[in-house]
Amino acid sequence: MPTSVPPHQPASALRRRLRRARAELPWRRLMTGAGAIAVMFALGVGVYLQERAVRTRTLTVGAVDAPDRIDIGATAHRVDPVGRTLTLRITADPRGAYADGAGGPRSDLVVSTNSPDQGRLTFRAHSISRARDISVPLREGTPSDYPFDRYDTSLVLRAEMGGGEVPITVRLRDLDSDFALHNKASGYGFGVAAVESQVKRSFSTFIMAWFMAGAMWAIGLAVVVACGLVVRQRRGLVWPALGWMAASLFALVGLRNAAPGSPPNGSLLDYGAFYWAEALIAIGLTRLVFHGIHLEHRKGGPIDPMPVPRPAWLRHRRVPPGTAARNRAAARARRRARP
Repeated sequence: MPTSVPPHQPASALRRRLRRARAELPWRRLMTGAGAIAVMFALGVGVYLQERAVRTRTLTVGAVDAPDRIDIGATAHRVDPVGRTLTLRITADPRGAYADGAGGPRSDLVVSTNSPDQGRLTFRAHSISRARDISVPLREGTPSDYPFDRYDTSLVLRAEMGGGEVPITVRLRDLDSDFALHNKASGYGFGVAAVESQVKRSFSTFIMAWFMAGAMWAIGLAVVVACGLVVRQRRGLVWPALGWMAASLFALVGLRNAAPGSPPNGSLLDYGAFYWAEALIAIGLTRLVFHGIHLEHRKGGPIDPMPVPRPAWLRHRRVPPGTAARNRAAARARRRARP
């Protein structure tokens, strides 16, 4: 049914409006795309700022109001799930009567920790080197739960100077980009500061792990769909497709090894995505190779990658694509060659 033009709007005006709308359409698409990119960028920056605020948050425990004290900084630098250790850097800054004129300890300072290897840290009097690395054990959790593995740990500190106990203030921070430190409980009493924390993967690691799992499944399913199309169209050895599938088979290995946090072999990521994607690609590649070998062996040579479509009355027959057209061309050539 033809489109009616309103009596108050002539056909020439309508045509001008349509041409103007078609001219404005690319600009609208461009503006829509730019707006979508701006929204995604703003969302990413917002997520980063939120994670940064959580990561740089400092837990303070101890005699904060005491003028004479030892300020101990504890910074989480590296989490080793396989070795089940958390590496912390301990710094000691004397305040008030416990500091000399240069800011060092007035006498030998001994900091006791719950580290199995560095139970006592000694800072010499008037020394300027007041940083030590210790390792505390991780409890519970298993690395194979990546990226959902979680661990419990604790930090206990106590300071002595001149043979007597001194008040301390502990400031705990997290600087490991692959893990996040969540403080569960803390306390201070009798000169001992204790912090109970939970260590789990950072939000950025979660995002990357989920993206990698989705990409693995997408690549594996894409190979299976492409293999099904080539087999259904009865093509031979399509070398570009075979090269892409073989490259995908080995590329996923590099993608998996690039996972943040170095998950061990046999983790949840492997059983949930990596092993399945590798199996789908290997099966699709093998199926396509044997299918091409079978067709080209029957034909006695390579098959045109863009075959001539078969007539409807020949589609039920299991013959290589384009056979009927080639047979008709050969028959016409024979008829012309007859005297």
